[in-house]
Amino acid sequence: MTEFDGYRDIYESEIDKALRFSGKSHDFFTKVKADNLAGLFARHFQDTAGAKVLDIGCGNGSIHPFLMGHNPSLRLSGIDVAGEVIAEAKTAHPNVAYDVYEGKLLPYPDANFDAAFTICVMHHVPPPEWPFFLSEMRRVVRPGGIAVVIEHNPMNPLTRRIVNNCPLDKNAVLLRSGQLKAMLSDTGLQNVSVQFILFTPFDNAFFRSFDRALGSLPLGAQYMTVGRVPR
Repeated sequence: MTEFDGYRDIYESEIDKALRFSGKSHDFFTKVKADNLAGLFARHFQDTAGAKVLDIGCGNGSIHPFLMGHNPSLRLSGIDVAGEVIAEAKTAHPNVAYDVYEGKLLPYPDANFDAAFTICVMHHVPPPEWPFFLSEMRRVVRPGGIAVVIEHNPMNPLTRRIVNNCPLDKNAVLLRSGQLKAMLSDTGLQNVSVQFILFTPFDNAFFRSFDRALGSLPLGAQYMTVGRVPR
């Protein structure tokens, strides 16, 4: 059993506890990330119908219903090291293909997906293993596809407070956006960009537009780093 299997019964409650001061639940932040990912896929691919997308370190798959709500034809896969958590995800989201792996080599052929993403996973990966983690993500994405990494922003003091108060993040090593951007470029990804997200805890069209307008400022609670696999 992995460390994260040990948290499976209290995963959502522990995150909600750490987020309590913000006045929003984990679902709010998950939905915002899903909205940003869905918008990114729509902008990048001419036709997202049937697109194959992999979620690396997917946990219990809580973001998957939000993504499928944007695009029901998405062929979504998720993979994680926590086998018991994946078993629960399979039951909760039967329209998603789930796998378990040991955390090193992804069990998929080269260029198997149109896109791959990972959300707040890399800060749990030991820093010496970061380059290999990213190279595996790049390997399984087809030429012209995209790799997306969403991470906590260590420049945001509220983010640091959340991480310091969440038992799931007790061993976290946060990555700076510039550091992650450089590592993605080093894997051979092109046009690597960073967008900061979650500037405000409000869920309406005005504040979502406000967040997008501030996307270049390194103040959001999290950031989304995107790179394209060369054709």
